[in-house]
Amino acid sequence: MRRSVSGVVLAVVFGLLSLNAWWQVGENAIGGGSPAMLIALQVLCGVLATVAAWGSWTSARWAPSAALLYGLVAGGMVAGLGPMLDLPPESRGGLWTGAAIILAFALASAWWLRRSLRREDARESARVVS
Repeated sequence: MRRSVSGVVLAVVFGLLSLNAWWQVGENAIGGGSPAMLIALQVLCGVLATVAAWGSWTSARWAPSAALLYGLVAGGMVAGLGPMLDLPPESRGGLWTGAAIILAFALASAWWLRRSLRREDARESARVVS
């Protein structure tokens, strides 16, 4: 199996996002003071980022879905931080922008992974025919 450069890059990025999520889980669980909902969402983000990294690395059919799910959960979590942490209105300004950036990254990643899978399928079909 030949890995594409883009698949490897996305696997590394999702791997780093996974490490960040798990680090946050550890800090919040040990340090306390964070809402249980935030810790649960960080666990879910860690799982989804790990799955997306693995799927990107192995060129799995479900990798685009995992990337998209990660973006939906992580973006939703960032957008919900204001009420979850009871932040004052002046501190909430960048949350929606951050959520939009996360979602845009996830959409682009899912699109690219799907495109790469289709190209690989086309190459395989061409090899089988010839």
